[in-house]
Amino acid sequence: MGNCVPVRTKARLRDAANEHMTMLEKSLERVMSFFQDQRVKYAAG
Repeated sequence: MGNCVPVRTKARLRDAANEHMTMLEKSLERVMSFFQDQRVKYAAG
């Protein structure tokens, strides 16, 4: 998943964040897994 090159500029940080969000957008199961903990489960409903 992704590369391990350090982010050193605002533009690269923005690109890395956008890439990560796109990956999450394509992975419904992964996003759903974030809401299994009892402390945040209410947000899934």
